[in-house]
Amino acid sequence: MVTIAQLAQWLGLNETDTRPLRNFATDSRSTLTDGLYIPIQGARVDGHRFIEGAVQQGAIATLWKKGIPVPQTDIVVLEVDEPLAALQLIAQQYLKQVAPKVIAITGSNGKTSTKDMIESVLKRTYRTHKTAGNFNSDIGMPLTILMMPRDTEVAVLEMGMNGFGDIELLSNLAEPDIALVTNIGESHAEQVGGRTGIAQAKLEIQSGLKPGGHLFIDGDEPLLAEATAERIGYHQTNTFVIEQAEATFIGTAFKFDGTTFGIPVLGKHQVRNAAYAIATARALGLSDEVIQAGLNEVELTPMRMERLMYGQTAIINDAYNASPTSMNAAIETIATLDGFTHKVVVLGDMYELGQQERVLHASVGKKIALPVSHAILVGGKGRYIAEGIVDPTVQVQYADTVEEAARLLHPLLGDQTVVLLKASRGLALEQIFTYLNET
Repeated sequence: MVTIAQLAQWLGLNETDTRPLRNFATDSRSTLTDGLYIPIQGARVDGHRFIEGAVQQGAIATLWKKGIPVPQTDIVVLEVDEPLAALQLIAQQYLKQVAPKVIAITGSNGKTSTKDMIESVLKRTYRTHKTAGNFNSDIGMPLTILMMPRDTEVAVLEMGMNGFGDIELLSNLAEPDIALVTNIGESHAEQVGGRTGIAQAKLEIQSGLKPGGHLFIDGDEPLLAEATAERIGYHQTNTFVIEQAEATFIGTAFKFDGTTFGIPVLGKHQVRNAAYAIATARALGLSDEVIQAGLNEVELTPMRMERLMYGQTAIINDAYNASPTSMNAAIETIATLDGFTHKVVVLGDMYELGQQERVLHASVGKKIALPVSHAILVGGKGRYIAEGIVDPTVQVQYADTVEEAARLLHPLLGDQTVVLLKASRGLALEQIFTYLNET
């Protein structure tokens, strides 16, 4: 918690108001009781226009761009050259004041699951604070930091990107003690010139890494082969080797660096995320016993390999988002589960794949073969997946909408069926549950 006066001092302004700021937001509709409102100027909307709404929501101070008429409201106005840059500066200063160990996480897939696992393990020993939801941008990460309690000992920060320079900015702001690159996928490939550009952009996370800090990366990814880092993966040449991953609907057991661990989560890709959590926790001095106890309590953010029962049917809800890499991993997971006669994949559109979207969707289809018995492909892009399916025993059906997909899925439900739901966020594939209830 920081006061208005402290914040003003960091910005080089003269303000004596010592009231503490308890909330921070760029959206005037957010809860802003005793809060700071940060108006952002976008291409179509200027947040300065909504100051009255912020005051009604409880804001007591605002960062205000110089040159814009100062509002005639009962609120402390801190005039700055650029509110976003000022937000980032005060977040950086507050982080230095609290001085927690900082763990920074980026990657095309797995950022949020890795963050959740690390937090679950470390909170048994340290007072931790982590990124909420997807607050991982040049706006979201500073807001995450400013909401950090003063007694925080470890801050787990997720870092996202749209293009080159984004992660470099966030890394320099956070100055992590430990940085992780979970993997290199295809999202945002169009903005940075393909997967090679994605790898380059993700490695910007080492820009602000403290001297002597740890950089953990996907050691099985050839595009990261030249990075100076501690490598985690299945190849025997890695610094830390994962092996013998065995999955059931209950969870997954595996060996990491020769020691057996287990997670109540499905998926070979989730094993890698757990491995990042183990390496991070060991770097902070935790014992394997404490680490396993934390892994036992992992609760992933909803719709990420979430295990559900719909009546007698087992469902893996991984509908939060999708890329070819994560979709292939999810298909592999359902294919390796024992105890089910019917294995149904309900797969939909993947976005932000650029000019290669048709080829990349079809590449997913190559993974769909027995023991997967049924594929329901949703949306215009989802249909491209069928172009890669070569196993004629897989029953393929098409749905233009999620509602139609629910009608196709309903006859397949039963105690011998396991279903995977996977698509990009824009499709909102989780709505299939609503339509199933109406079927």
